[in-house]
Order: sequence, then structure tokens, then C-alpha cells
Amino acid sequence: MTRFAGIRLLALLLAALSPLGRVWGQSGGGPQSAGAAEASAAAAAVALSQTALTHAPILLTGRVLLENGSPPPRPAKIERVCNSIPHSEGFTDAQGYFGIHFGSTAAASQDAAEQDRLSLSVAAPVQAIPSLGDEAGASLASDQRLLDCELRAVLSGYHSQSVPIKRLRLLENPDIGVIRLRPYGGPGDGAPVTAKSLAVPKGARKLFVRAREEAVAGKTDRARQDLEKAIAVYPDFAEAWCALGEFQAASGSLDSARESFERARRADPNLVDPYLRLATVALLDRKWQEVADLSAKAIELDPVDYPQLFLYAAVANYNLHKPEVAERHIERAQALDSRHDFPEIERMAGVILAGRQDYTAAVQHLRAYLQLMPNAGDAADARTRLAEAERMTAQAPAK
Repeated sequence: MTRFAGIRLLALLLAALSPLGRVWGQSGGGPQSAGAAEASAAAAAVALSQTALTHAPILLTGRVLLENGSPPPRPAKIERVCNSIPHSEGFTDAQGYFGIHFGSTAAASQDAAEQDRLSLSVAAPVQAIPSLGDEAGASLASDQRLLDCELRAVLSGYHSQSVPIKRLRLLENPDIGVIRLRPYGGPGDGAPVTAKSLAVPKGARKLFVRAREEAVAGKTDRARQDLEKAIAVYPDFAEAWCALGEFQAASGSLDSARESFERARRADPNLVDPYLRLATVALLDRKWQEVADLSAKAIELDPVDYPQLFLYAAVANYNLHKPEVAERHIERAQALDSRHDFPEIERMAGVILAGRQDYTAAVQHLRAYLQLMPNAGDAADARTRLAEAERMTAQAPAK
């Protein structure tokens, strides 16, 4: 297999998210060819890259702390969420400090690449990562799109506070302060920090952290070598297996990636990420029963923190001709995704509701999806579905 291009992966997911695994053309009359699907995905990726913010460079700094004031037990990922789309910005250091360099020339390419990889990526724990577009003469304070952004931390086992950027006076003080993490309360309240993850030896953990740093620096070969060394030190290092699988998927070796994700699952059956990665690969392969089974297990482990798992379960059950089950899952996905981090949830809700002839509700969800993702690769299909739902609504007899 050739290099696993991100656009190809995006095209496949767009296909998988279409009912019965189809990608429809603008006329809604028939399936597109693989080339046409990839072209649509390429257009979507370009459109996403054009949403990158433009402003003068500025370094935002801050710290992530637990509610008791102590640093997190391991590096936390920092995410920027703009217009409901999350972007990974880097990781904290061992004491919870981080820095985000807004205004680097690498802006659009990173944001588009993150969308292309669809979570099959390795990020690195560094204090500053180039992220947003740079345009001479532009001002951070005058860029209205930045007002829709917020920052949050991501760490398994914890809920994060979100910090809206619009409340900050960044040109006067680029330090955003503290982002607080709250541990999940108990069983059924999110993913636990597993015993296996706490048992990782320091030597293996050090190699894993170094691999992340090498990955963000573009030293992928050395990063993979360090991951393999970490696994040799501690064969049950599930996080390292997942990271290795992400490298393998990005390079086109899906079979190897699947095996690495499976090794991660066997090493730590209580960790959600291996199930999520395996479900993503199964989704791309359109193995609907496998997607349903894997997402169900992951949801059992963490019914709170992964709305995309309920989306996966809805897509799988819809394609397994279980619309009632699919609707229950999509309703739960909507309840969890209050910030619309996964706009595809709105699209799938519209498809399911139209399928049971609730066209009025279908119109609302399809409109919401197009408002969130007007340039998505499947926007033409969504508009076709919306027009049909609106037509059926207009024909419905008055009550």
C-alpha cells in the first residue's frame, strides 16, 4: 500500500458515514467513484485549511492543574476549539506548564492535517507548537473568528475546564492562567486511570515522552524506534502500542496498525483508546458489526467522554438495519456533544429522522450540520437530503 494519505482517510470516513456506506453525488442519484470521493475529501480539507486564523504572532502561556493544586500525573494535551472544531496544540510539561505559539507560518497545514488524520496521529509534549496562520499586519485583537475559540486540556480520567479566549486580554497579558482538571467521580463517570497505565516503568515512560517530542519535530523514524524500545522495556505499555499503531496507520500500514491497536487492547482492556482506534479502522473497512461491538465495549468503559463512540455506534447500527438502536445512540451523542465538536452527529441525526419520516426534525439537524460544516466533502449530499426533507415537510397535511 502507498503512503496512507490523510485525504484518502477522510474520503473513506465520509463514505462510511453515508447510510449503507455510500457517498452520494450532488444529484443524489448514485454512488461516486473512489476518485470522486477523494476529490470531495480534498476539497473539504482545503476548505478546512482556509478557516485558519490570521493574526500577528503571540505566545500564549498557562498551566494545567488538578483541583487540589497539584500538576497532572502525566502530560495533558492542550486543545484549541474554534467554531466547534478541535485542534491539538501540544502537551504540558511535567509540571503542567504549556505554551501555544499563535501566528506561525505552519498554520493552515497543521489544522488541515489534523482533520485529515481523524485522530490517527501522534502529538508531542512540548511547550510551544506552531498552529495558526500568519498574515502580516493582522491583529489578534481584531480577528473576530478567534472570539469563537476556547482552550481546554485533555487527559484520560479527568474532566477539563474550558477557557473562552474572548474573555482574555491577550495583547496585554498572554498568560491565560490555570486550566483546572477534575477527576471523574466514580464508576460510570468516565474513563479511569488504569492500574496498567500507572505501572509503566519510568524508563519506558521516558522513552514514550521522548518519542512524542521527536514526532512533533518531524523525526518520525526516531520516534518509532523509541516507541519500540519503550514496548521492549514494558510489553504491556498500551499507550505506546496505540502510538505505534497511529504511526503505522499514517504510513499506510493499516494491517500493522490494527495489530498494534489490538496489542494495546490486550495489554490494558480497561483503556478506552485502543477500542476507539480499532473501531475507527473497522469503520473505514465498513465492518459494521465489529464497529458496533467495539464501540459498545468502549462506551461501557466510558459513557461520558467520547461522543464520537455513540456516533460510531449509530452509524454501525443504521447500516445493520437497526434504526431504533441507531436513534438511541445518536440522541446520546447529541447530549454529550454540546459544543458540536463532532458536527457529523447532526448529519447522522438528520438521516435517521428522515428515515422514520420525521422530516421536520430532520430539516433542523441537516440545517445545523450545514451551518457547522458548509464546505464539508459531503455538503452537497447533505443539501440534497435537506431539500428532500423540506419538500416532504411542505407536502405534509396541516395538523
